Amino acid sequence: MLEDRNAAGLAFLDEARVRIEESVGLIHHCVEQIDDEQIWWRPRGEMNSIGNLLLHVAGNLRQRFRSDIGGEADARDRFAEFTERRHIPIVDLLATFDASVADALARLQALGPEALAETRSTRRLGGEAEKSVLAIAFQAINHLSGHAQEILHMTRMQLGGSYRFRNPGDVPPEMRTPG
Repeated sequence: MLEDRNAAGLAFLDEARVRIEESVGLIHHCVEQIDDEQIWWRPRGEMNSIGNLLLHVAGNLRQRFRSDIGGEADARDRFAEFTERRHIPIVDLLATFDASVADALARLQALGPEALAETRSTRRLGGEAEKSVLAIAFQAINHLSGHAQEILHMTRMQLGGSYRFRNPGDVPPEMRTPG
């Protein structure tokens, strides 16, 4: 039974890394197509920009993997992630984001399958809760994936027909960008 649990845990850890890398790849694909002004564009004034979302997912990854799972002090300022209005250059935003991703991936790599069932205290919007390491990682990965899709949508809204698909051959011809 323990061998089955370890195999399942290892499979989860492998898949977790794959899912993070897929979301990160999509985010980079989008951000590489926009400029420093477009990254701060908002569909409406009260909504987030892609720049805010990059700060937000970087903060969430740090909080979940470094603090919740890793036990380090939580220095996240979630409110600031959404209220940032300075036009931080894309290169700086990506450096912050990529550092958080690298840290999350390193911490996943260091986890053994037995650690997934351990519980940790985690701060949620509703307050503190005890969750398994697996649950914390699962939530963080779903959170990243959801915002990656939001970034894709916002990129396509701005670029329209000039958006470059990652795999153009997988896109129906009538949806492909001419040229």
